[in-house]
Amino acid sequence: MQEPHASTAPVQPESIGKTKIYNYDPDLSQHPLPPHLSAIPENESTALGRFLIRFEQILNGIFRTLMLCTGLGLALLMFSQIIMRYVLESPFTGIEEAAVLLGVWIYFLGMGYATREREHIHGGVVSLMVSDPVKISLIRLVGSIVSMLAACIFGYFACKYALFVIEKGRMSINLQWPRGLWSGSMIVGFAMMVGYFLLESINEYRDLLRLRRTRQQKECIL
Repeated sequence: MQEPHASTAPVQPESIGKTKIYNYDPDLSQHPLPPHLSAIPENESTALGRFLIRFEQILNGIFRTLMLCTGLGLALLMFSQIIMRYVLESPFTGIEEAAVLLGVWIYFLGMGYATREREHIHGGVVSLMVSDPVKISLIRLVGSIVSMLAACIFGYFACKYALFVIEKGRMSINLQWPRGLWSGSMIVGFAMMVGYFLLESINEYRDLLRLRRTRQQKECIL
């Protein structure tokens, strides 16, 4: 008699437990992500809000294009270095400096873009411990504000170092390019993080007010 084999099928969300609409963990719930989980609001009723969203979309297109170009450029540099080192046997050390330049720009641009899409590392414990949507929204707002303040602090020291390097006019060893080209990536990256955390905080604050108004209307009806 053969023993039954353990099932290797992935655990379905229904078997984990009954999920609620305020649970945004994709592993526990199949609910669509609400608009306030993005740093950028989807709908704006004011002309100024629509203008700011359109302006952000233009900046986002520029940043995404820069990330694409720097990523392709880095891949091309690595391929060229392999050809020069192992085929032509004539490596050029300046390629390594240029590769680091592209690498740091990819890193800091990606850091800002991850903040926009809310793809940075975060925990989903709140929705498992708190069942009140208003309290969850308030905790998320506090978290966004704390994250923005932390980005401001780290960004201050990073920008201070970057500006110091730019003011001193330091040059790279092989290419003799200004070191500010490397350091400038930190200024752009942290500026993106602070800006998107600010937008995220405003978005979550507005959502908190909306939830409170909805609750008050229900209480008045009852």
